[in-house]
Amino acid sequence: MSNCFGGFTVTSPISSTSHNPLHDLRSNCIRDYFGPTCQTVADCLVSRGICTVSDLLVYIRYQCKRDVNSERLKLVHGLDPLRKGRKVANLNLARGSEDNGFVVDASAVNAALIVLLQHSLVKVIAPSKPSNGEFVKYKYMLDAEQSLYLQRYPRFVEYAKKMFQETGAAIVEELLANGRMTGSEVIKGALAILENLISGEMPKEERKLLIQKIVDTFQIMVESGYVENVVPIDSSFSNSNSSSSDSQVLETNPSFAQNEINDEINVHLLNTSKTIFVDGAVWRVNVRMFHSSLRAFYLGRLVAERYDQIQFSGAVVSSVLKFIAAKEFSRKFQSKYRSEDEKQMLLAEKKSFTAYDIMDFLPPMILSDFKNKAGGALVNLSSLLSELSTLIYPPVLEEIEEANGHPQGGKFEIATRPLLSYLKDRIFHQVVKDHFGDTAARICSILGTKGHLESDAIADSAMVPAKEAREYLHQLYKANYISMLYLHQSKQHNPANALYLWCIDKRQMEETVLKNISCALLNLRLRRQHEVEQGKDWIERAKLAGNTDENDSEMDKINYNKFCQGLERLDNACLQLDETLMILLEFDK
Repeated sequence: MSNCFGGFTVTSPISSTSHNPLHDLRSNCIRDYFGPTCQTVADCLVSRGICTVSDLLVYIRYQCKRDVNSERLKLVHGLDPLRKGRKVANLNLARGSEDNGFVVDASAVNAALIVLLQHSLVKVIAPSKPSNGEFVKYKYMLDAEQSLYLQRYPRFVEYAKKMFQETGAAIVEELLANGRMTGSEVIKGALAILENLISGEMPKEERKLLIQKIVDTFQIMVESGYVENVVPIDSSFSNSNSSSSDSQVLETNPSFAQNEINDEINVHLLNTSKTIFVDGAVWRVNVRMFHSSLRAFYLGRLVAERYDQIQFSGAVVSSVLKFIAAKEFSRKFQSKYRSEDEKQMLLAEKKSFTAYDIMDFLPPMILSDFKNKAGGALVNLSSLLSELSTLIYPPVLEEIEEANGHPQGGKFEIATRPLLSYLKDRIFHQVVKDHFGDTAARICSILGTKGHLESDAIADSAMVPAKEAREYLHQLYKANYISMLYLHQSKQHNPANALYLWCIDKRQMEETVLKNISCALLNLRLRRQHEVEQGKDWIERAKLAGNTDENDSEMDKINYNKFCQGLERLDNACLQLDETLMILLEFDK
């Protein structure tokens, strides 16, 4: 197949040939953020599954190494250096350049695996302790779902900025850029980011206040669950014998690991909680907490749009989902449940809450409005929750314990799955409408409501001619959005006497939409990467020019503006598609 991007390479030598758009999208995200060598290692882990470092090297070399005559190797190794002190000549054994993912050097594979470990894209499977002096062989497994989170890093930073101002955004940005870090490294990195935003040199007193603000914000983010503590990669079983490439754990080496922290930062760290800034404590961004917070925003917006006649309905639903996320990830709630029985009870009642529980999660303006009404905040909030529990399509809440007379305003349970199912149905309807028009979307809605129908019955329900309905049905069937049930009325299997019933399989439709969205997002990302590759001269000139005009002529300026507008449109399209992908994949977890 011809490459529509010319010489623009987008895959590794070990890329799968299954043509699964979701797998290709994950592979492209790794290449875009970490480079082609990491993509090759990740594709090898996808292809081979759980394996050791030596297995990785053998398979990667098998795919990337070129056939070289043994006599030629002897000639090259027998060459003397041109000058005294220079290295002996070596023959390049790769079939292509390292920029295209062809790698045969063990050090490059180890470095790529370290990067993937540092960013939690690869998991280490530690064996039992060795016996009789045998080597310990560690195995590695790719966590493919984590690779999709790479393209959401700007979204996480923006949300952190909204919740914790610039300080929180700097902390999240530093953690996302470096993967896993200690507390002191996070403080130093966030301080450097914030200092770059300020023109000129910062006074000493303001610098101390800024450090204290970063420390306090980091502590709040840890207590809230947006930053989580992870177990450091265990190196207790590593063996110093280098004869086996699997006899050691690949240890991460963050960019700040060897630097000494400034004295002024240490002063602030000594006055903070000992449970956070302790030796050996490693932190990373809690992606699940960010997804739960984003789910609260989207479902709250859905309820506000669907039931706009009920005041504050969307804000209350968002507050409920934020409380549930905090109950699952926040340290404040987890510290209350220490025994196993208490933790099991917490998991069993994860979606349940009382009106009193969500008071602290309501926006200040809405809480003030409830307090100013007759009866007080708890009574008015309980009344609103009872009203939301009576809604049917889609259901929002379920009243478990009656609100009247309840000391905490009643006990309720959020209907997360029905809300997500309704949101997905709206997405499917819009996708079909964009591809095939209003009539096709109406036919899909009819089939989803009534089930198996013949084409004539579908035409009557959709109020379109039978011929037109059959054309739409065949287009939808060809695109794999609907299914057909073929029933025979006799043993002769006569097609003229058979019944053709059309129906919708929700799982099949979701897989089709997911595949199409992944393919579209992958193509948009490739298009943007190609545009950046073609316009890298403009980007370099813009960096060097700074605030001055970097264009030589008026026509050059027009072309540069077109280039920037094109990238902006591609970015907006990628953000919208990734938002849909996030709803379909992540919000059910």
